[in-house]
Amino acid sequence: MTDVRRFLLAFLLISILSVPALGTAQAAPLDQGSVHVVKAGDSLSAIARQYGVSLQTIMAANNISNPSLIYAGQRLVIPGANAPAPAPADPAVHVVAGGETLSAIAQRYGVSLQALIEANSLADPSRIVTGQRLTIPSTGSTGTAPAAPVAAAPSEYVVGAGDSLAGIAQQFNTTVAAVAAANAISDPSKIFVGQRLTIPTGAPSPVAQAAPQGGLHFYVSISQQRCQLYRGEQLLYDWPCSTGRSGSGTKYGEFYVQSKIREAWGSRWGFYMPFWLGVYWAGGSENGIHGLPYEPGGYPVWANSVGTPVTFGCVLLGAHESQTLWDMAYIGMPVTIR
Repeated sequence: MTDVRRFLLAFLLISILSVPALGTAQAAPLDQGSVHVVKAGDSLSAIARQYGVSLQTIMAANNISNPSLIYAGQRLVIPGANAPAPAPADPAVHVVAGGETLSAIAQRYGVSLQALIEANSLADPSRIVTGQRLTIPSTGSTGTAPAAPVAAAPSEYVVGAGDSLAGIAQQFNTTVAAVAAANAISDPSKIFVGQRLTIPTGAPSPVAQAAPQGGLHFYVSISQQRCQLYRGEQLLYDWPCSTGRSGSGTKYGEFYVQSKIREAWGSRWGFYMPFWLGVYWAGGSENGIHGLPYEPGGYPVWANSVGTPVTFGCVLLGAHESQTLWDMAYIGMPVTIR
């Protein structure tokens, strides 16, 4: 009987030792996130996109109350930066923000304007509204037959009452500079009813144009009412400037110069805007950067107001500063407004 008891005890001991231990494996280290050192020209929203985390997450992790007040050299903790980004839904949905155009949205997601129109059954691509939800078609589908070809945009346009070259360029998904060059127009603000314009097809988007070596980058700080021009990491100019007044705020975001006009006419406001650099669409008109405006007859507007929010959404520079920027700027030059 003693041998039997010894056998049973030995068997029980071997069984216990052969069961894998529970709860003893070392836990995987928690993701402590990364640290990002802010460079000149960085914006918090761009940093959030770079690491695939939300703007609010970075603000909370770094006790930031105003996302526009970050500075070069600041060290930001990026929580969850090493975690794999979730796979995007297919198809994606974009909620239209104020001032956005269908062509800009298509460009942002890398899809064609026509594909975006068809995916949302849009009868009039120029009429999208803030808050509208747009389905973004997939760019990676394979094995499907190509879509039937659609008619190309008209090669000729007859100017109607109230038309502007900027509006016509937007309608045909091209640039003011391209339309002006195709029609030998030296002053894009002076077109007339009944004028027949040739609309170039396949005009290159300003974004696709390669920036000159050592390209420029223009930054606008709404909170500080300051504008800076950089060449690479080198600060060239730091100027006071004005942005939109209450109710006509300047839009935040990453943009580029899409039109360049020596003297633009603001038909809505009834004044000229020298050294015009168009940056983004706000409804049916273009917002941009310009010098001190003046009414017909030379009467100045907003004189001695540079440095305070006074405009209807544009960025205002002084006379000398606006000419300096205009002389250096090029179509496709990046513009960051924050």
